[in-house]
Amino acid sequence: MNEFKAFLEVVSKFTDLKWGDVRDDLISRSIKVLRKYREGKTPEDLKNSKLILGIEDFYEKLYEIYKENPQSIEKLTEALSSFIKAPVPCKLKIINIVETLLKE
Repeated sequence: MNEFKAFLEVVSKFTDLKWGDVRDDLISRSIKVLRKYREGKTPEDLKNSKLILGIEDFYEKLYEIYKENPQSIEKLTEALSSFIKAPVPCKLKIINIVETLLKE
């Protein structure tokens, strides 16, 4: 999975496009989990951690994303961090742009 697809998967998971509701807190938590994976942790290590509260159904998918392309995790976490800082209308536009770029 390339960085664009991984980015879109994470932000889409925690964004309601219809209502423009973005769960920045859960995207931030995903960033922290990805960093833990980069440090050598596994889903089993994080299973009972407070770090995965709210993303219990997604933290293992984050590990799959990490395992598929570990060298791009730094870029992905930087992109997600920038996304969090953007205002909601910009976030929705960013998602639309990335979706358009990924269309085949």
